[in-house]
Amino acid sequence: SELLAAKQRSGKYGGDYEHRTRLLKEIVQLVKGAVPDLGIAVRLNGTDLVATDNTWGVAAGQPLQPDLSEPVRLARELAALGVSLLNVTAGTPYYNPHVNRPYDQPVKNGYQAPEHPLVGVARMFTVATTIQEAVPKVPVVGTGYSWLRQFGGEAAAYNVSQGRHQLAGFGRQAFAYPDFARDLLNGDGLRLEKSCTTCSKCSQLMQFGVTTGCVVRDAKVYAPIFQKAASPKEDE
Repeated sequence: SELLAAKQRSGKYGGDYEHRTRLLKEIVQLVKGAVPDLGIAVRLNGTDLVATDNTWGVAAGQPLQPDLSEPVRLARELAALGVSLLNVTAGTPYYNPHVNRPYDQPVKNGYQAPEHPLVGVARMFTVATTIQEAVPKVPVVGTGYSWLRQFGGEAAAYNVSQGRHQLAGFGRQAFAYPDFARDLLNGDGLRLEKSCTTCSKCSQLMQFGVTTGCVVRDAKVYAPIFQKAASPKEDE
């Protein structure tokens, strides 16, 4: 979204739609030209929802109202250029993490989400569905499942079975529960006591700039890292 939202940027990579999407499409074309058989995946933001004039996937003059007309157009253009996978997300963890990663507890000095996490989950599903419907031949990875904990597998199965998207992506849940896919494939279902708690501590580790993982479910490894990173530095 850095350039996709650059409506007030001058030069050939900012301003109107064609300029803002140029760099991404040029990169895809160059890669395809150099390695024609290489599969290319794109992580595509469907909507920023950041209160600024420089934003992407929102209604004109209403930066907090999604409008996926440009993201849909770009998805179709990327498909025509040979992109073979689209991983669809929304928001940005730097400005509105409740959109990007629905949570129960924010990072230190963060904010309480202004909406129920399920609203964010539903939004993520809707964005992925809209893109998948626009490019039915390109697999779209839907996201936003981790907050659902042990019910994420059922939600993913439903969305995939209904063609809302072809793949389901789990991020924080994979940190907390690295064998979750095995339990799903074995038919055992996901277990609450192994699932992500959406406490944002893995995100906090990233903000600290250290090795990240699940502080709750893998406490032996990551709790000491978290405690050390969170402790006041001696020279401060």
